[in-house]
Amino acid sequence: MLIVALTISDRASRGEYDDQSGAMIETWLAETITSPYALNRVIIPDGVVSVREALTELCDNVRADLILTTGGTGPAPRDETPEAMQAV
Repeated sequence: MLIVALTISDRASRGEYDDQSGAMIETWLAETITSPYALNRVIIPDGVVSVREALTELCDNVRADLILTTGGTGPAPRDETPEAMQAV
């Protein structure tokens, strides 16, 4: 099974801070999942286009079995993760 932890953050994608939420997902999976799995961690900037393109790529080409998203849901204008997910 291929699981992707997709972090949506302008600052994390620019390397301005460490992706702590992606690391927390990785830890949680290691403690919770008992079946074999592979994990890919991906960091992308905020915005409808980047989220939509990443989700499409991960589903259609990477063929991820599960995508866990974190970030992109705050009050900032570019925090548009819910809108991007609706578009996919």
